[in-house]
Amino acid sequence: MKVKPLFIVILLTSFSFVSAQEYTFGVKGGINFNNIGELYHYGNASGLGINVTPNDDTVYSAEKEMGTQFGAFAMIAFDKFFIRPEVNFVSSKNNYPLAFKTANWSSTKIDVPLLLGYKIYGPVALYAGPSFSSISDMKLEGVEQGSNYPYVYKKSSTSINAGIMAEYGRFGLDLRYQYGITKVDELRVNIDRGVYGTNIADLLEYNPSQIQLSVHINILKFNAADKGPRIKSGWRGSGRGCLN
Repeated sequence: MKVKPLFIVILLTSFSFVSAQEYTFGVKGGINFNNIGELYHYGNASGLGINVTPNDDTVYSAEKEMGTQFGAFAMIAFDKFFIRPEVNFVSSKNNYPLAFKTANWSSTKIDVPLLLGYKIYGPVALYAGPSFSSISDMKLEGVEQGSNYPYVYKKSSTSINAGIMAEYGRFGLDLRYQYGITKVDELRVNIDRGVYGTNIADLLEYNPSQIQLSVHINILKFNAADKGPRIKSGWRGSGRGCLN
């Protein structure tokens, strides 16, 4: 992750803490479904594939699998408006159903979203904002790393998030769409032909996207005028109870 975007997140969050009316801290977790690009299989006629199956050039679309994410957040509210910085660990999965065997794709990353939101009605809010990611691992099964075409990837990326959330007491539900601004470049890979049927293939260029469904728990919430922290049941302070 680049230092400059992270510095901006920290600076804006620090400024917001000074003038905010309400503060919330909590944890979250959930599931995701990820979209990645297609895989172009070179057949025998191309001169790149040798004794491969199928014989013809073929495009394989990636199939979605369920991934997971978990993390922590702070929400700094100004009446109906709020800023919500988060730190999330995200694990995503896809697969390519190649002729002989399915090749599994996986990725893990740290996401740092900075979300701006508005409470539209009661416990329901809409939000949007950028997310800065540090990718710790990304791999495709069957790629021969010692070949002329190893699997390589960018270590950082930026995306845009938009979503809707609702709260009931200390608990909340969050549905989010994430679209990658950082494009993943086309990449040629050498796959184990004897196991998967594919030899040389291109992972085609794409902009990654993801749908995330999460639940969160407000651990700590208090107003700027309060003398101490409180747990509150709603967005705007009904039903206070002291934190145990």
